[in-house]
Amino acid sequence: MRAKAATAIGLLCATLGVGACSSTTEPSAAAAVPVVSAPPPPAPGVVGVSIGQSLDEKDRAAAIAARQEAVASGARKSWRGEHGAYGFILPGPESGSCRDYTHKIFINGRPQEAKGQACRQSGEWRVTS
Repeated sequence: MRAKAATAIGLLCATLGVGACSSTTEPSAAAAVPVVSAPPPPAPGVVGVSIGQSLDEKDRAAAIAARQEAVASGARKSWRGEHGAYGFILPGPESGSCRDYTHKIFINGRPQEAKGQACRQSGEWRVTS
C-alpha cells in the first residue's frame, strides 16, 4: 500500500511538473523561473479627464489607441468610436524626449479640445498628461 502511495505521489508530481516533490535536497532548476511583468498601462491623459468621462469604454479605447499612434509617429491620427464619438490628435514636434499634443474630440457633434504631453521612456512613448 505504501509503495502505491509513493508511486501515485511521484506520478502526480511528474504530471504537474512540481519540483518541490523531489526528495533530494539539491536545488531544482525549475526554481529559477523568470518573472514576466506587463508594461504599465498608458496614462489616461486628456481622455481620462472630463472629456473622456463622456466616452463609453470602446470609444475611449479607440481614442487612446489613436493618441498612442499619433504621439509615436508624430503624424495626425483620426479615430471614430462605435457610438458616434470621433476625434483626432495633432502631435507637436518632438522637443528633447517629449512632445505636446492636442486632442480634439466630438461628442454628440460638439467639439471639445484638450492638450497633453507624451514623453519617450525606455524607448516607448508614454502619455504623461
